[in-house]
Amino acid sequence: MLGRNMTKKKWTFDPFEGYNGNLEWLQRRTVFVTVHGSQSYGTSIPTSDIDVKGLVIPPPPYFHGFAKNFEQVEGNEPYDMTIYGLRKFLKLASNCNPNIIEVLFTDPEDWVIETALYRKLWTRRELFLSRKARYTFSGYAKQQLKRIKGHKRWLLEPPTHKPTREEFGLPTDRKLSASEMGATEKLVADDNVTLDSDVMRLFNKEQSYQSALRGWTQYQSWKRTRNVKRAKLEAEFGYDTKHAGHLVRLMRMCREILTDGTVNVKRPDAEELLAIRHGAWSYDELIEWADKQDAEMQVLYDTSTLPVQPRTEEIDLLCQELVEEALQHSDLRY
Repeated sequence: MLGRNMTKKKWTFDPFEGYNGNLEWLQRRTVFVTVHGSQSYGTSIPTSDIDVKGLVIPPPPYFHGFAKNFEQVEGNEPYDMTIYGLRKFLKLASNCNPNIIEVLFTDPEDWVIETALYRKLWTRRELFLSRKARYTFSGYAKQQLKRIKGHKRWLLEPPTHKPTREEFGLPTDRKLSASEMGATEKLVADDNVTLDSDVMRLFNKEQSYQSALRGWTQYQSWKRTRNVKRAKLEAEFGYDTKHAGHLVRLMRMCREILTDGTVNVKRPDAEELLAIRHGAWSYDELIEWADKQDAEMQVLYDTSTLPVQPRTEEIDLLCQELVEEALQHSDLRY
């Protein structure tokens, strides 16, 4: 049963409820589990999922031998759970992966399982912050923007048919193979090589056709798998406002990391993010804001006091320290 212990300010549920795998050591060697996503941002609505991420340190055979390997495990209903192995988790965190770095900075009231071993990691979480956030957080934001623009285009001008080779002035039998296209593309990029004009025309037409064909395939997939709730938002506001809320949050978190050196998971702007999700910003306002923010990010990158690259050596030593201590115990809930 999902609920909160109001005294300790923590979620009280079993995050492994949806797990039916055969890793008998998973629960007793899991050192940390937290609720994350909209529930931890403060932007959840009554229909929001409960997203859960955690960290586990496998038993000795996974470190001393070569036959066993563990990266992550997932659980389904009733919680969207992912438990990462220590080494994969630290690798993703050191690369400033937005979905992982936020786990290290969730508010303690959102922790479901915590241990003394995890506390050692948590107290050194700033090790994982670097200027790479400029590219990872804004990169994720750009993915959201690309989806918004693509879906907007499909809403306004949906493709009417599958493109044909004839429409692009190409013969029915393809004359350039995939390998030939790749080789030609490399030659085009080489300033020292001049290609025959007929070859260039054929190459450009083939590229245009393949791009249109990919677009058609993506459109068909979008129609077939389109989220009903997202479709309702797009119909009401003309674009995917849920993606817009994620985009704004990611760009603002990126700014905060570069300027303040911290990750504000519990959002001080939660009410505004919810308003954006509910259509407070027009499509044009969002695009203008996103373009301005992206231009400013490079200035913030250049002036940030964070290291350019992650502190890999220190993180590696921390990993060794955690593993060595963990392998001394059969149960890490100490």
